[in-house]
Amino acid sequence: MGFCQSCGRPMGRNDYGTNEDGSPNELYCKECFDKGDFIEPDITVNDIIIREAKRMLSRNPNLREEEATGILVNFVPNLLRWNPDPDGDGYWEDEEEPVQGYRGGL
Repeated sequence: MGFCQSCGRPMGRNDYGTNEDGSPNELYCKECFDKGDFIEPDITVNDIIIREAKRMLSRNPNLREEEATGILVNFVPNLLRWNPDPDGDGYWEDEEEPVQGYRGGL
């Protein structure tokens, strides 16, 4: 099992997105990638972090927002979609401000 290189969700074979030719894409999940294109091409890394934090919190009511956001802030920006040069320094020219949690915390 790997992780979607856009949102970071764990993926099994049934979770793969699809390439333009309909073949499975093992890098991205079906919620992020379909028929060779990102489903939300304009979404930002911060938007992904906030969305996935909400998802984590809804599935685990004992998880604090700071924990969920902290995990994602350290994981998602290093995924292939957001860091296409993983051997580089992990930063890009138009890096966004640090993400704030959807409840207002970091």
